[in-house]
Amino acid sequence: MGELGISMTTVAPLRLPQLPWRELDAAGVRFGFGTDGIRDLWSPYGTGDTLGIAWQFARSSSVVRDEDLTRIVRAATADAGWFAGRPDHDLAVGAQADLILVDAEHGPDALVRTPPRLVVIGAGHLLHDARVSA
Repeated sequence: MGELGISMTTVAPLRLPQLPWRELDAAGVRFGFGTDGIRDLWSPYGTGDTLGIAWQFARSSSVVRDEDLTRIVRAATADAGWFAGRPDHDLAVGAQADLILVDAEHGPDALVRTPPRLVVIGAGHLLHDARVSA
């Protein structure tokens, strides 16, 4: 599958087996997270938050080690650029400014503690700023 450029995505459905991410990584198969479960016909639950899907995947897969949590965070963030046809989807000069800011010590902390999204920027535009009082 990896040699053929086949990739796999998941919405990390509860009560079902999760993708075997370690085996996919070893075979060179890209995997990532989707967010189609927003008030759809089979489930009314979902927020569109990819990091939330990553949390659900990690928890359902019993991922607990920091290096594995980091891998799951990267699948939901920097490594997900291929979904949108972007060769660079990280904090880098020239990369599109799509990002969220959270109060976390590091990636695994942002995943497991699920802190509120303080600032959301899309295509360089401020979309949400929780630091501004109403």
